[in-house]
Formats: sequence, structure tokens, C-alpha cells
Amino acid sequence: MKSARTLGIIIISIFAVLVILIGGGWYVYQRANYVVTSDANVQGTLVPLTSPGDGTLQNWNLTNGDLISKNEVIGKTDGLTGTTAIQAPVAGTVVQNNAVSNEMVVIGQPLAYLVNLNNLQIIANVQETEINNVAVGKTVDITINAHPNTSFTGRVTQIGAGSTVVTQGVPNTSLSGAFNKQTQRVPVYISISGSEGKTLMPGMSASVSIHRN
Repeated sequence: MKSARTLGIIIISIFAVLVILIGGGWYVYQRANYVVTSDANVQGTLVPLTSPGDGTLQNWNLTNGDLISKNEVIGKTDGLTGTTAIQAPVAGTVVQNNAVSNEMVVIGQPLAYLVNLNNLQIIANVQETEINNVAVGKTVDITINAHPNTSFTGRVTQIGAGSTVVTQGVPNTSLSGAFNKQTQRVPVYISISGSEGKTLMPGMSASVSIHRN
């Protein structure tokens, strides 16, 4: 009985050591070959649909998810100067609708927002200590949190000219006025090679492994 227990402890210990060695080896491999960050998300260019004039909004029936063609008439305004058609400036999918029919609107008022879901990108925030290992054109392995079992690929298209302190206006000082020396993050822009048959939406969280420079 005692020898069986000892054997069991030895087997468990060996298994634990193997797990540690394999896990450590994988970590070293990742660090040696990739710049990895989970501070990333899917982004698209938001195009506003604005009111072309003052008046009452009519024939406005948009809902989130609607597909709109370029120059499609999606409503009209009826005001003192007459009726003006509202046309979509680009093709895209409605991701935010701010208006309803028969409400009063003013010229330039954003009524909704479109995004071309076929032209999305990843914006990944990379630590400044790693940014020298990133280069435009490098291959990127992408995982989208909403589709954890699907692998996506992409390429680095642009590296931000400033850290997120500059691009997002994040203060780098405490309330006392003292400078906080922290590792900053630099935005890296990544194209997505294909959707792999999955629906991707702006704002989805992602993780990226950028092949090292």
C-alpha cells in the first residue's frame, strides 16, 4: 500500500513537472516569436447619416443591422424650403439609429451611423517596450472573443505615431501633479484578411499575436 502511494506521488510529481516545462516552453516560444496583446478590438469607419435640412423627418424606417446601398434614399425632410431626400453617402450596415419618423430635425444632425462591415480592422495597443519588434507588413494571428474557435489572419498596416496618452488624451500625471512613469501603449492598425464566414462587428474584443520584426 505504501509503495503504491509513493508511486502515485512520483507519477503526479512527474506530471506536474512536465506541465510546468511544457507551459514554460510555450511561453518562451511565444515571447521569442510574437508580440502578443489582448488589448485589441475590431474597428470600422463610422459614416454619419445626417439631415440635409431643417424640418420634419419622414419615411424613416431604419433599424440596426439594415444593409444600405450607396445613394439609396432612406428618408426625407419636409420643411419651409420644401422636401429634401436623404441619401446614403456610402454603402454599409446601420450600427446605430438615432432618429424616428415625424420628429423635428435640423440640418447636419446625425440621424444614424453606417459601417462597411467588409472593411474592418483591428486596433491593438502594444506596450512601448515591444513596439520596436513590430513592423508594417508583418503577419498577425488574430482571435476574436466572439468566435474563440476560429483563427483569423491579418497584416500590420500602420503603427501609431504616438502612445494612447497622446491619441486618447489619457493624463500621465496624478492629482498631485506628479508624473506617473508607466509603460505606455502604442496603437497598431491591422487589416483582417477575411471574415472566415463569421459576422464581425465594430467593438468586438480581440487578441493578437504579431510575428516579430
